[in-house]
Amino acid sequence: MKIIKALIVILTFAVMAWAQGNSRPPCQHRGLFYSMGVGFAYTSFESDKNRHYGWGSAYFDDFHDVTHDDDDRSWKFSGFDIPKFEYRIGVSIANHVALYTLWDMGLFTGETEFTESDYVRVYREQNGTLVKINEELRDYRHRKDNGVGLYFSFGLGISVYPISNLASPLNGLYVSFAGGFDAFAAGFVEEHEDGDAIGIFNRYEIGKDWWVSDTWSVGVAFAYKNLFVIEDDGYYDSEKSNRHTISLLFRLTRG
Repeated sequence: MKIIKALIVILTFAVMAWAQGNSRPPCQHRGLFYSMGVGFAYTSFESDKNRHYGWGSAYFDDFHDVTHDDDDRSWKFSGFDIPKFEYRIGVSIANHVALYTLWDMGLFTGETEFTESDYVRVYREQNGTLVKINEELRDYRHRKDNGVGLYFSFGLGISVYPISNLASPLNGLYVSFAGGFDAFAAGFVEEHEDGDAIGIFNRYEIGKDWWVSDTWSVGVAFAYKNLFVIEDDGYYDSEKSNRHTISLLFRLTRG
């Protein structure tokens, strides 16, 4: 609900800015804001999932055996998205701040590694102490091969331009922060065996723009994004995933 309210506020400002037409002063961050980034990105992704269940049998009053079945699966992926495209649209205010929605999607190509192990472990409890007495590996699979990673992100962001003096060499310098929803899936190029993660991302960026007309600028930016995964409480008992992405982008910006 908070995200929806914030989006409504941004769109309201955008409509107000659009109504002003071309009346804004030249080379200032006011009115409609649009930015497209083109470049490349590198990502690393890891996901570990575990399914655990057990059963026991009492033999005597003072001890019993407990059998655990542990199914562990892990995915690792690293790769590049070339070229990477990213879009922003919103409104710039007071020649210092831009508020926008961010749209980001693409395809990484790289290497995927998948490991699955299924252990049966038997524990014996005696006098309050649980001791493992047997371990059997029932199934093990490992594969490392060419892989792909597909992602989609949508969020809200803010860019701050602290220097408004056109004569300053730091004019056009900005810092940005964005957050929102991210969905990612990685697998092998051939055959199906994929890992996925859905969560909330934080994105940090620093860049520099240079005005090339009264309303348009070109620039370069470096960005870092990390993903906070929403755990899946369904089939697996526990799930830990993380994804980190760095990007180098060349930007075309209006407003």
